Amino acid sequence: MKNTILAFIFLSICIKLNAQTSDSLLTIGKKYSVYSNILKEKRTYSIYLPPSYKSNPTKKYFVAYVLDGGRNKFIEVTGIAQSMNSIPDLKMQIPELIIVSIENTDRTKDFTPTHSLNYLDAENIAAFNSSGGAYAFAQFMEKELMPRIDSSYRTLSKNLIIGHSLGGLFAINCLLGSPELFNYYLLIDPSWFWDHNYIGKRTREVLKTKANLKGRVYIALANNMQEDNRHYKWGQEFYELLKNSKFSKLDVKLRYFEDEKHLTVPVPATYYGLRYIFDGFELDINEVFKNPDLIKKHDTEISQKMGVEIKSDEGFINTIGYIALHDRNIPDVAIAIFERNTKNYPSSVNAWDSLADAYLVKGLREKARSCYKKILSIQPGNIDAKINLEKTK
Repeated sequence: MKNTILAFIFLSICIKLNAQTSDSLLTIGKKYSVYSNILKEKRTYSIYLPPSYKSNPTKKYFVAYVLDGGRNKFIEVTGIAQSMNSIPDLKMQIPELIIVSIENTDRTKDFTPTHSLNYLDAENIAAFNSSGGAYAFAQFMEKELMPRIDSSYRTLSKNLIIGHSLGGLFAINCLLGSPELFNYYLLIDPSWFWDHNYIGKRTREVLKTKANLKGRVYIALANNMQEDNRHYKWGQEFYELLKNSKFSKLDVKLRYFEDEKHLTVPVPATYYGLRYIFDGFELDINEVFKNPDLIKKHDTEISQKMGVEIKSDEGFINTIGYIALHDRNIPDVAIAIFERNTKNYPSSVNAWDSLADAYLVKGLREKARSCYKKILSIQPGNIDAKINLEKTK
């Protein structure tokens, strides 16, 4: 029941994101296309840029590559990501993401690593005639699409892939065959059945020979028991193989969604998968109000965990600073929070102005003046800073 309610909530979010009012249209991304010399066809993809992308011109972002990325999937994943990182709602469960949602032309061809016409005990499945093109599609992503994204946007060297069903099969094949492409894998009820449990056979083979397998892997299993319990069995076997492997840089978690079927599991799996991938990113504001030094500790720990420097979001810290200043009436805590923001973002006019506000509440006029002077050193023409500097003489 809980997962069903969660799915309804996110569906509502997605609908709102695509809603049209009488005077405006809410847009969440833009569609692009590129001709692939590898695939010999034009491929279309949609891009979502997070809210801070324009306002923070130096910030870099994790990139989530979404397979089966048509309009509905793009809205779905973007809606979930936006909900999990929302300053107005004081939710900072995951970092802001650039989302690249890749549309299909022939998903059977692109996502399958072998040519096979088998489905469980059935053979000669005509729908699988084009199968076996996963390696070419992986080359398209590595050689054409991903360089295009990295050169066009401010990206970190940390990529996430989200794949459902055959898309999950493709993502697993990337993990086993090209582990340098992605750092994080969200595998949603992958097609374990493919080619007589190809995944199980390939995983055992790779674990014996590979030396560089790494990544953070979330596996979601749906309840497909009425069809065939081998879906669950093979998924569990894959999880156990990774969990018990010798690779210390391979983290893996499996969750069985008993209340969800193959076609309903993507929404809750995406939410819980992102929580696992970015576990530790969330900052408990009530704990920060008790000890503002937790911001620095949190940034250090999550940076070490993710392998890239991460600073708590400037807008989020600014918001909780004002909550401490006005709503909680703890100005000393607010000052400590705002001071941390100026250390993280020393060129931010807003960070210094907020710190000045907190100093003035405490009656520390000279310290407030130093903030206004700092603003003028960053932005000499700032009228508000000049006025406030005069007022605090």
